[in-house]
Amino acid sequence: MIRDERKGGRKEMKEFFNTLKVGDIVLVVLLLLISLIPLAIFSWQQAQIDGGRLVAVVSLENEVLHEISLSEHENHEAFDVVTHDHEVNTIELTDQGIRINSATCNDQVCVRTGFISKAGQTIICLPHQLVIEIQNIGNDNIDQDQVDIISS
Repeated sequence: MIRDERKGGRKEMKEFFNTLKVGDIVLVVLLLLISLIPLAIFSWQQAQIDGGRLVAVVSLENEVLHEISLSEHENHEAFDVVTHDHEVNTIELTDQGIRINSATCNDQVCVRTGFISKAGQTIICLPHQLVIEIQNIGNDNIDQDQVDIISS
């Protein structure tokens, strides 16, 4: 009985492949290639962005507090950002990048984000209105206002 089912399955597959025409195969391959175009464009765009000087911009309530060069940073460093409500975020800088090490907010999403180190990545602490964004400065090939980067 099992053997008959296997033969039936093979027979159905042979019938399926016999119904395919050369144009069908060309269409499937063409659609697969078209589906890879966004990946190629995004990879090319990222390659163009890399190469400038990376700067971490720390903002509190839309006011820039610090601009820290990550490209030239070599030491381990930590500092606190105190909000107007006396809430505290501890920011840590290492060779790996920048992160919020601890925060007095309830949700701790900003702490769980971890290190960021590439242009376009951000850490946001909504309860404290604190934003850390990595920007690429000094790359003349690309206008940063025209580039949208979606980070994970």
